[in-house]
Amino acid sequence: MNGKNIGSILFLVGHILIFGNSKIYAEEVIVERINIQNIDQSPIYLAQSMLVFEDPSNRLDFDTIRTPNFENQFIKVPSSKEAFNFSYSKSTYWLRIPLENTDLSAKEVTFVISYPRIKTLDLYFQSSKEMKKIQSGYSVPMSKRPYQSRFFVFPILFPEKTEATVYLKVESPNSINIPIQLWNRDLYDRHEINDHVIQALYFGIALAMVLFNLFLFFILKDYNYFLYVLVVISTAFTIASHNGISSEYFWQNSPWMDQYSVNFFISIVLVLFLIFMRKLLNTKQFIPRLDRVSLGFIILQIVLPICYILSFESFVKIIVLSHTLTSFWILLVGIVCSFKKERIAYFFLLAFSFLFLALIVSTMRALGLIPTNSFTIDGPQYGSAAEMILLAFALADRYNSILKEKEAAEAQVKSNLEKSNLDLEEKVKERTDKLNRNLNAMKRDLYVAREIQENSLIIDSKLITELNLEYRYLPVSEVGGDFFDVVLLKESKYRILIADATGHGVQAAMITMAIKGLYDNIKTFELPPSKVMEIFNEEFMDNFVSLNSLLTALIIDIDLREKKIQYASAGHPAAVLLQKEQMLLLSKTGRMIGLKKQIYYESSELYFEPKDRLFLFTDGVFEAFNAKEEEFGEESLYHLFQSTRNLNLSAVEDHLLKTLQNFLNGQDRQDDLTILGIDF
Repeated sequence: MNGKNIGSILFLVGHILIFGNSKIYAEEVIVERINIQNIDQSPIYLAQSMLVFEDPSNRLDFDTIRTPNFENQFIKVPSSKEAFNFSYSKSTYWLRIPLENTDLSAKEVTFVISYPRIKTLDLYFQSSKEMKKIQSGYSVPMSKRPYQSRFFVFPILFPEKTEATVYLKVESPNSINIPIQLWNRDLYDRHEINDHVIQALYFGIALAMVLFNLFLFFILKDYNYFLYVLVVISTAFTIASHNGISSEYFWQNSPWMDQYSVNFFISIVLVLFLIFMRKLLNTKQFIPRLDRVSLGFIILQIVLPICYILSFESFVKIIVLSHTLTSFWILLVGIVCSFKKERIAYFFLLAFSFLFLALIVSTMRALGLIPTNSFTIDGPQYGSAAEMILLAFALADRYNSILKEKEAAEAQVKSNLEKSNLDLEEKVKERTDKLNRNLNAMKRDLYVAREIQENSLIIDSKLITELNLEYRYLPVSEVGGDFFDVVLLKESKYRILIADATGHGVQAAMITMAIKGLYDNIKTFELPPSKVMEIFNEEFMDNFVSLNSLLTALIIDIDLREKKIQYASAGHPAAVLLQKEQMLLLSKTGRMIGLKKQIYYESSELYFEPKDRLFLFTDGVFEAFNAKEEEFGEESLYHLFQSTRNLNLSAVEDHLLKTLQNFLNGQDRQDDLTILGIDF
């Protein structure tokens, strides 16, 4: 075919799009009544057996068109075996077919119109026994349709030994294609299951391509893979809109989307494909003049959908024609790049050829230039699947090229590294010596800091004796974030604080030294522990809120004369009071210090007896994890306290440290550890 013939065909297509109409010209014929008794084996195609009446006024109703005046105006219209195709038309079409059931039993039959973009599609079933009307089309919400499917399905119980006439009323602003079949109900149910398997296979391929190439994009940072992902996603949405999957699952009650979505998504696909083509084939560098035309097509496919949405009837044929012209242009650019012997252009051209063929078939079917059948209905889906796979091969070939370039670059880098290796080793040696000197200086500073912190934790030996107190303090490094204090308030009444700052090491140690200064100013206030805790929290927020640090704390007042314990806990692990026959926990009475300025703490009190024992500790005592990620836990700690009731406090605490060491089995502790024990 020469260029002149191609130009003539394009001119004819454009003329039909813009000036054509879909008036029916046919001769009147008589159609014999179809017997449905063989419907159990295979579906019956009804298109060539139906008579058609066109209503350009769109005013006639069912009662009118079945009157004798219109009886003879139904005519035979040329069609394929499978479908009518009226292209774009403003008329309402009435279709009629006579049927009969000669069996002695009623049959469950299903009328199926396998084209999802018909706005109004009403079925009238008229027999001597009944007259039934079923409304459908995309103007009817999915939930109100007689059969929820991506196509329009009308289940009917056809009475036995009955003749019937079926009428269809069809009207749509979209192209009017009517692939109509009559199925046995059970047979169609099985067919639809198989159809959904095929759809799942297609969209599964699309999803696999999206995930794999998205993964490659994140690894390689090559935007060609991301553009390919966008092309696949938009193509999948276009196919889902074209074959009714979107109407069935995504927008079940949106006639607007059913009317506009396909051509809108095709424009998105073409825009993304043009951008993908320009970047993949580097057309800006190799064919700059053609690249500027490609930019023009991108602008065209952005502007036309906006006009199409604003005025559907004025632009629907124009946007369909623009899709064809844009597809021709992409194909032409692929051919030009192939002639320039661009390796990746071969893959691109082959891949787009399948999509191009699918788009042309879809466009020509919408225009009524080719018949509607299973190939022209499902062709776009097969073509897009082939395009996805072939483009994936193109990107795989690109990935292989990137690997080769990377290997060459790595070889060059290796050579450069070998040349500079001696200089680098010398610099590393100098830097190591300097770091060692700095490390030794830091160790000396940390040793001094540890001495200062340990001195700040020293308790008056007189208080230790009076309270029968034993304690162990083991920071996880040279300094830690645990802190405790014991003070005599008045005769026989003592106040104990134990606190734990978040984290450990130097930062936590600095915070504990800071809070010691705060606490020293308030610890002798003759107030309940709850009030002291509230003052402590307010002072901390006023002075150290910028540190973004938190701490747990427990203040306990012990009155040896009244044998009473009064305490307040700011989110601190519960202290344990061991009595003769039970164990009491001193649970928290308020939130952690440092969360907000105004926090209310409750005071709780309880009484002890001689030979009772009290343990205060930080969470480092039980939040210890071994190599198996097993936690020592509070329950193990409580059991240890109870099982060592007969030992003195020093032996209990030594036994606890040894037990923890055995539990960790060589694993380092993760947190500072502090425990105080008191025998009453």
